[in-house]
Amino acid sequence: MYETDLTDFQWQVIQEILPDTRRRKHSLRLIVNALLYLTKSGCQWRLLPREFPAFPLVYYYFRRWQADGRWAALNQALVRRHRQRAAPSRQPNPRVAVLDAQSIKCSERGVLDQGFDGHKKIQGRKHQLVVDTDGLLLAAHVEPAHENDRVGGKAALQKLAQQRYERPGRCRLPRRLAQWTREHCGWRLETAPGLTGSARFTPVPTRWVVERTISWLQWDRRLSRDYECESAAAEATIFLASIRHLIRKF
Repeated sequence: MYETDLTDFQWQVIQEILPDTRRRKHSLRLIVNALLYLTKSGCQWRLLPREFPAFPLVYYYFRRWQADGRWAALNQALVRRHRQRAAPSRQPNPRVAVLDAQSIKCSERGVLDQGFDGHKKIQGRKHQLVVDTDGLLLAAHVEPAHENDRVGGKAALQKLAQQRYERPGRCRLPRRLAQWTREHCGWRLETAPGLTGSARFTPVPTRWVVERTISWLQWDRRLSRDYECESAAAEATIFLASIRHLIRKF
């Protein structure tokens, strides 16, 4: 048994969200355990331990559930359950969200869509993350690093809107993007002020929450770099890391 393996109660929580009654040669629990192990350890697909099913089968479910949006749906359900479990009187849908971007290096080969971030001098991809005030992931979007934050911010907020979250109110956003979001999504957005004259790290209200989430995700070695061939697979890996973080709270 590995540290990333799901307990009986944790698997019961996932089964309640994603019920499965089909008879299988390999249980879905074993496949999910393999994916959580891969995300945490950062190993290659072919190097999965023999206790797990063959890597082509594990990869098949990873891509299949990525295509039908099951990873994002599972993450969304766990966020809502955790919010209500932590405070029963709390609304399951957050009223405030925080958006920020992170440029991350890609693997030396095998990555299709990447770019160069001239500001941070990074060749790779940019991860747009939307979190609530607790730092729980709500939506994610991956794009080449050279893309403007306004373009990626629109894509991330569109994905947030598709999940039917109600009225996220504060985001670190450019002014034009704030205007676009108000017109198309009906959300009020505020820009978190930056710091001037500070030579060391100082937490900024609302902004530090998403920075903490980025550091949480970095604990999963699969996200220490962007190893995925496609941006969609990179998004699924981000959700897997978030799911691993959330399920440990149950």
